Amino acid sequence: MSNELYSSLFDTNVPHEGTDQLVAAFAQVGRLRRAAFDLASDEMHEGIWAIEDAAEPQALRYAADDRDEQTATYSGDGYAVTVRSESQAWTATLDHGTPGASLKIGNEWVTLQLGSAVDLPVDALPEALTLIDLTGREISLSRT
Repeated sequence: MSNELYSSLFDTNVPHEGTDQLVAAFAQVGRLRRAAFDLASDEMHEGIWAIEDAAEPQALRYAADDRDEQTATYSGDGYAVTVRSESQAWTATLDHGTPGASLKIGNEWVTLQLGSAVDLPVDALPEALTLIDLTGREISLSRT
């Protein structure tokens, strides 16, 4: 079979007669089925080879979350508190607000003084802090 005749089998615009018409139909169906099989195989192999590792929930971070996990600033209603990890302990420092306000963490209270670091009874950075001002008002401080 010449190269010209072989190429014409796959061209739908070339008129075929007799047995050439049957061979051309088989060639076109075969090429279409092969393309569909290759596409399906590629799609299947992409899903089979996906490898995922489950991370611990506290270590899970979003790609756009570039915050330091050892230091965080919490703010709200004129108060700002920086919480950081220092040598196996967590400390809080009042950056802005009235001195003498307290953080309520569980059943414990921690009194804050402006610029002084005090120990916190936590194991990791909390999502939010509850601050009690000098009038007894509870203020929720959120992480910024």
